[in-house]
Amino acid sequence: MIDRSAVARELATVGAAFGPSSTAPLSLRWGELFSRIDEAGDGEYAAGIEMVYEGYLLHYRRGRVHTVADDAPESTLLEGDLYYAHGLRLIVARGGGRAAGLLARLMSTCSSLRSMEASFAADDALWAYAMGGLAALRRGAPASAVERLFDQADAALAAGRVADVIPLSRAAVDELGLPDTAHLAQAVAAAAEEAEKEV
Repeated sequence: MIDRSAVARELATVGAAFGPSSTAPLSLRWGELFSRIDEAGDGEYAAGIEMVYEGYLLHYRRGRVHTVADDAPESTLLEGDLYYAHGLRLIVARGGGRAAGLLARLMSTCSSLRSMEASFAADDALWAYAMGGLAALRRGAPASAVERLFDQADAALAAGRVADVIPLSRAAVDELGLPDTAHLAQAVAAAAEEAEKEV
């Protein structure tokens, strides 16, 4: 099971050079979901996921770990890159080369969605699905099957339109072959609810 305080300390240490740590308690998200889906998952793997997520937040939303000045966007992007690199390194070190590939697909698709000003709820649905995808890869699923959702989203983006990734994610969850998808389905449903609020 994930040691939340250890992950929070690790996240704070990685970006310490960029500013003081936030005083707010750190709320873990996708590493936490992954640890619920993959019972064999370890804290280092979940920490890697949380670091990649922190990089994403620094690039597109607002980071959780450090207080960075709003007038320093270059520093924010560099800190995001640092978190991406550390997170991927942790995951690859735990035998997750295919997992790093899936996370790279996730980051690429989210980046494309951001450029088309899609709902952040779409990103959240993809993040949720990717956590199930990581668990499926660890159970031996082929990367091509797990990445099919990203192929569909990227094909739509290449055609100049935004794929409706929330229902695609919902359908794809059932194709992962996981023994229990309840937590995963809840996370995708939460993204769908958020999307409805944004309309």
